[in-house]
Amino acid sequence: MNRISLIAFSGAIATAAAHAQPALNARPETVHTPNTCLLQAASYHGVNPLILRAIVYHESRDNPNLVLRNTNGTEDLGLAGLNTVHLAELARYGIRREQLLDGCVNMYVAAWHLRKQVSQYGNTWTAVGSYHSKTPVHRDRYAKQIYDVLLAWRAVP
Repeated sequence: MNRISLIAFSGAIATAAAHAQPALNARPETVHTPNTCLLQAASYHGVNPLILRAIVYHESRDNPNLVLRNTNGTEDLGLAGLNTVHLAELARYGIRREQLLDGCVNMYVAAWHLRKQVSQYGNTWTAVGSYHSKTPVHRDRYAKQIYDVLLAWRAVP
């Protein structure tokens, strides 16, 4: 990741963290909900918000406190099921494990991770599947699962 992207990403996470814990006297319309953060994060990172929303639904059914232990020893965390395999990379940007349980931070990191896949594979199902795994069998199965969510929502033909 180049220096400008690093600075922009760090700024986005700082913004997400600031919005994720609004002041006690904030008016209700200024409180950032996970859905608001999802839309902002998708826009900021230039990814399809419907795909990001389907990932969130598939991964956690909207549970921001998700901690799912995998058989390989990793965990999936928060709304978008971000895997702990990414913690070393995220630590370089100052993001810690517990921050991924904050819905807004989770959305920005998920959108960033999806953007990385789209940048590598284009706006394709391969990119969507690679959000989960680069291993073809797992990648393709995951892409189909996300497609099936969109199909159930009647968001794809």
